[in-house]
Amino acid sequence: MNDFKEELKDLFIHVREWTFWRTLLMIQAGCFLFGLVVNGILIPQNFFSGGLMGIALLIRSISGESFPLSLLYILLNIPLFLLGYRNFSLRFIFVSLLGMGILSINLELTLGMEIQTKEPLLAAILGGVASGGGSGLYLRFGGSVGGLDILGTYIKKRMAIPIGTTFIFVNLLVILTNGLLYDLDIALYTGIFMYVFSWSLQRVQAGFSQRKSLFIISRKPEEVAEKVLRRLDRGFTYFHAYGGFGHEPKEVIYTVINLLELGRLKQYLFETDPDAFIAVNDTAEVIGRRFLTWEEEGYEKNRAQKTEKNPRNTDS
Repeated sequence: MNDFKEELKDLFIHVREWTFWRTLLMIQAGCFLFGLVVNGILIPQNFFSGGLMGIALLIRSISGESFPLSLLYILLNIPLFLLGYRNFSLRFIFVSLLGMGILSINLELTLGMEIQTKEPLLAAILGGVASGGGSGLYLRFGGSVGGLDILGTYIKKRMAIPIGTTFIFVNLLVILTNGLLYDLDIALYTGIFMYVFSWSLQRVQAGFSQRKSLFIISRKPEEVAEKVLRRLDRGFTYFHAYGGFGHEPKEVIYTVINLLELGRLKQYLFETDPDAFIAVNDTAEVIGRRFLTWEEEGYEKNRAQKTEKNPRNTDS
């Protein structure tokens, strides 16, 4: 009961903050784009989307369009919220319910708005970019519209099945049924739409500013740090390691740079230590000094830090 009271209090505080209303604005913008794609591209082209909306479109097609898509989406979400409400915070459930309602409203508002595309392939690509970008927009700011995230988390905790496996299974089922109801070409276009949707969502959610994380192993770690990383004006961290082949202690340098700096770094590293070992990894998102700050990403200082300054009086 105390946990619920704390979550309820946290929710009331969050609702009074600008970040909550900004998230709702992002949800509205993303849901309008998604609704426009559903009514303007997917339905006219007989494509299905992934996730819960794909299941709703499937039921709509099987039932002969007897039920409004917006109503189907709400009805499919209700049991998921009942299943998963214990696994999520009250704030997330509240935002998800609002998001579900906003998406349903936008599905109604965009009825009859058809996007004139004669080529199915172009329609799949355009729809994926627009709807994926819209979804990534609100996900980046902590928004949600319900759907398979809740089911995936519930199944993972109950059956130890990864969330990604649940998504893959549902999406493959949707594509297969799409092909059975219509034809193979349409099912393939649905698959293309899902792929582009996922790509666009990730690009917008993580941002287009690509970063690279690097591990550098060198016999001259201080020289590499001075002549390579300081020339790029990048910070770095040393890890103490032990070589498995040479059986000797080593210093591993870890740093993060942007994509444009990678070529210069390799050139500087070659000039400093041609025998150095370097591993370059893609990094989806970086928040911290010399990159994006938490405030620039839209986050506020931890509310716990605020309460530390004004602790509640617990004297009886």
